[in-house]
Amino acid sequence: MGDLQTYFYLALISVVMIGLTLTFVGIAAAGLRRWFKRAHGQTPLAFWLVGGAITLALLFIVFGTAGVIYGFVRYGAS
Repeated sequence: MGDLQTYFYLALISVVMIGLTLTFVGIAAAGLRRWFKRAHGQTPLAFWLVGGAITLALLFIVFGTAGVIYGFVRYGAS
């Protein structure tokens, strides 16, 4: 397998991973928003805790994937 083909497959895998992550985070955020609209008068602590956890998971996966791709590109450029 050539270098270009390897990087193409790595980029494709990264796009799929980020796309799936965004889809699942969107589903979780929509459910959280629906729950928050129903919970009138309750403290928003749970909302912020769950929202923060979703945000951290999204950032971890997106930056982790981007870091791996960046590492492969730097390795391939050397």
